[in-house]
Amino acid sequence: MTPRLMSYNQMDFQSKFHLEAELNRMEELVKQTKDKVKKAGLLSFTVTQIWNKQGNNRLGIHYAYRDEKAFIACQKIFNGMPDDQDNPSIINADRGIVVIHEDMSGED
Repeated sequence: MTPRLMSYNQMDFQSKFHLEAELNRMEELVKQTKDKVKKAGLLSFTVTQIWNKQGNNRLGIHYAYRDEKAFIACQKIFNGMPDDQDNPSIINADRGIVVIHEDMSGED
């Protein structure tokens, strides 16, 4: 299924230790919520560790949603997840409607 809506977040951490703690927390949250967000319309979820910015401890998080309803349903689930008060981060979020999407993984 082609995603209709995408979201990309960047999270900056004060140290590599804090970044790795967040990755561990995310892995656990994914295990707990995977079926729920899939049913709500999340098509994919990708976490990247940004490596081309020297001295940054940054994660990039990409979400692809079936449509706007799926985005809203998933946001309700995500907003119900507890924050890690001991590991503050700076988050920048961008959201967009897919205008061009070419799946390069298929065979001709």
